[in-house]
Amino acid sequence: MSTRLPLHLAVSRLASASPDATALIQNTERISYRTLAAAGDNYARLLTSWGVRQGDIVALMLRRSAQLVAVQLGVLACGAAYTGIDPRWPASRVASILGQLDAPVVVGRAPGDVAGRPIRVIAPEPLASAAADPAPFDSPDVALDDPATVFFTSGTTGVSKGVVTTHRAVTRMFGTNALDGFGPGHVTPQAAPLPWDMYAFELWGQLTTGGTCVIVAEDHLMPRRLRALISEERVDTLWLTTSLFNLFVDEDIDGLEGLKHLYVGGEKQSPPHVGRFLDRFPDIPIWNGYGPAENCMLTTLHRMGPADLSVPGGIPLGQAVPGTGVVVVRDDGSPAATEESGEILATGAGLALGYVNDSALTRTKFIDIEIDGESQRAYRTGDMGHFDARGVLHYRDRIDRQIKLNGNRIELGDIESAARRIEAVRACVAVAIRGRNGQVEHIALYYSIDADHCGLTPRDVRRQLGTMLPSYAIPAAVERLDALPISANGKLDVRALSERGRR
Repeated sequence: MSTRLPLHLAVSRLASASPDATALIQNTERISYRTLAAAGDNYARLLTSWGVRQGDIVALMLRRSAQLVAVQLGVLACGAAYTGIDPRWPASRVASILGQLDAPVVVGRAPGDVAGRPIRVIAPEPLASAAADPAPFDSPDVALDDPATVFFTSGTTGVSKGVVTTHRAVTRMFGTNALDGFGPGHVTPQAAPLPWDMYAFELWGQLTTGGTCVIVAEDHLMPRRLRALISEERVDTLWLTTSLFNLFVDEDIDGLEGLKHLYVGGEKQSPPHVGRFLDRFPDIPIWNGYGPAENCMLTTLHRMGPADLSVPGGIPLGQAVPGTGVVVVRDDGSPAATEESGEILATGAGLALGYVNDSALTRTKFIDIEIDGESQRAYRTGDMGHFDARGVLHYRDRIDRQIKLNGNRIELGDIESAARRIEAVRACVAVAIRGRNGQVEHIALYYSIDADHCGLTPRDVRRQLGTMLPSYAIPAAVERLDALPISANGKLDVRALSERGRR
């Protein structure tokens, strides 16, 4: 089913066409599209009474739940956009985010105020109760290019940036002739953090096409939980960050049995982990997904296969997803030739409108470029890559991961590539350790190893790196960890490692 409607209208249409189909599963509760749509309309009336108007941004400080989904539908039906704030975040971060928003309404669980703003309280209740006495809500006209949600991403500076995303940016990849694994009969867990764009991938990918989404209460989807969901709820389509995928492969690869579609991304893929998955499940499609939040959810996809495991530079990023374009440009902005490295730019319907209340940063990152004689809006990803002769995109590294140390230019990705060639190394990351003045003082390499090679010491790793890297690129500090730390969004926590390196 095509989803070229605003998010809430797509759900309403499904509620009319297939009212008894299961939209959400939370614990033992199975919620139909009829119930979900009716609860959304009732919450829209409540939000309107609180002053929510078309064009507003509503801050939702609610934990992951079916009720949260209905409240989000209510916000969208008002013609407003929502942003998710984890109520467990430190007060300073919540205050920083709310300080960027002109949010007239903050919705939470308990009365009081946050960052000087009163909280409107929505008490927990079953959606059957929230959907009682339904009446159609008179929603204003909402266009596909109107704001739907604001994702907050910390970026490299640690300061949260609000990415204003449209309905079209979310819906462009789902429906007819779009991504596999979404629609009637398909089931996906919703486990991504609320403020992250992959929350939309997991949730709206199914709810706008007639599929089912299972609400996961835990912060991360773990192997034992996934086993149960596949067995009991027939989960068949899954998104995992690369770090979590590697964990699943290491700890319980058999727990992935029963999946029909697996999307993995957010970080550079580990060929050994992908290889073990392909050996165990040769018939399950596994896709490498790439893309920044500023080009909502995904920019490219590549179905991974055995031939990709030995590609120089790593597993390819692939080709653009529906509704998206990708170009690689030189420093002067001209298109790079085939096999020539340059900055990756994204174009098309997935682009955000910009950063909330930050026009200067928006102008810097979202630019106009000329493609085939036509001006197009593009987002500068800050990633380096190139197209091969088949038109497949390959990743090199972040522009800002090229550092200068003692007069030498060093690519941190080259250090990681060398470390991965050491047989025992399971995962690794090279981190530039900066002093108080922001200058790079040294490089630290953190790594974990396979259990069968517990005798590999940091000194051994450093010695082997010396046979593969120039002396100036050998990390001054090498440390073995039981496991690399994972942040709240399921990715490698580079900031924690940077802080560790400064101790």
